[in-house]
Amino acid sequence: MPKTSWKIGELASQCGITVRTLHHYHQIGLLVPSEFTDAGHRLYTKADATKLQQILSLKQLGLSLEEIFNFLVNPNFDPILVVQAHLDIINEQIKLKEKLRDELEQLHAIMSLNKNISADQLLKILELIRMNESNYLKPELIEKMRALLESLPEEKKLKMKKMLPLLMRQKSKHYRK
Repeated sequence: MPKTSWKIGELASQCGITVRTLHHYHQIGLLVPSEFTDAGHRLYTKADATKLQQILSLKQLGLSLEEIFNFLVNPNFDPILVVQAHLDIINEQIKLKEKLRDELEQLHAIMSLNKNISADQLLKILELIRMNESNYLKPELIEKMRALLESLPEEKKLKMKKMLPLLMRQKSKHYRK
């Protein structure tokens, strides 16, 4: 039978976060456990775990804890939009990692043959490394997300505008090149 509740340490361990993080989320009202044991220990339900997934996704999208809290308490909150935005960003990051892997494999082959790497190849690798270490989003993905935003009905637009700080920060990073 599948597990229906987790103690704080179990949930933290399963999610790769600290117990202290869950304590903090509880303290600020971001993630209050649905149940408690007779001894007063926190028990997290599947609904709590779902909310934690949303919190972690929004955090990875660049929102502050305060913005996440405001987003989650909004009665019009649509978790599907968050999951879609997170998927788009993860897919973009996977493409970047694959490009970096391909370039590093070529570099490895060149170095194994004791050949020199061209300056252009080296610069391409350096750019990919930089892009992989930051939360870089390709301009096309930023525009796709903006187009998605514009195509939404007005009430959903308002919900998604909370995510725009990430897009705006990314746009300024892109133009600083």
